[in-house]
Amino acid sequence: MRVQLERCCGEWRELEEEFRQLQETHKVYRQKLEEVTSLQTACSSSIHRQKKTLRDLKHSLQRCKPRATPEEFALIQQISTQIKERQNAFFDMEAYLPKKNGSQGLCNPGGQEMLIQSKPSQGT
Repeated sequence: MRVQLERCCGEWRELEEEFRQLQETHKVYRQKLEEVTSLQTACSSSIHRQKKTLRDLKHSLQRCKPRATPEEFALIQQISTQIKERQNAFFDMEAYLPKKNGSQGLCNPGGQEMLIQSKPSQGT
C-alpha cells in the first residue's frame, strides 16, 4: 500500500509541475490573444474609415466628370482606377479578419474571448 501511495504522490507532483507550466502558457496565450484582438479591431476600424472616405471621394469625382477638361478627366480616371485597386486590397485584408455576422463569431465564456469558426459546408 505504501508503494502505491508514494507512486500517487509522485504522479501528483508531476501533475502540479505540468499545471504550473500550463498556467504560464495560458497566461502568454491570453496576452497574445488580447494583442491579436486589439490589432484586428484597429485594422477593421481603419478599413471601415478608409472605405467610407473612398466612397465619398468616388461620388465627388463622379460629380466632377461632366465639367472636366480632358486633362482633369484623365486624372479622375486615374484616381478611380486606384480606388478600385484599394478596394481589392481591402477585400484581401478583410479575408484575414473575423466577420461580424458571418461564419465566425466571438463568444466570451468566463471572461475569455474566443473566436468560433463554423466548418465550411461540404458539397454533396
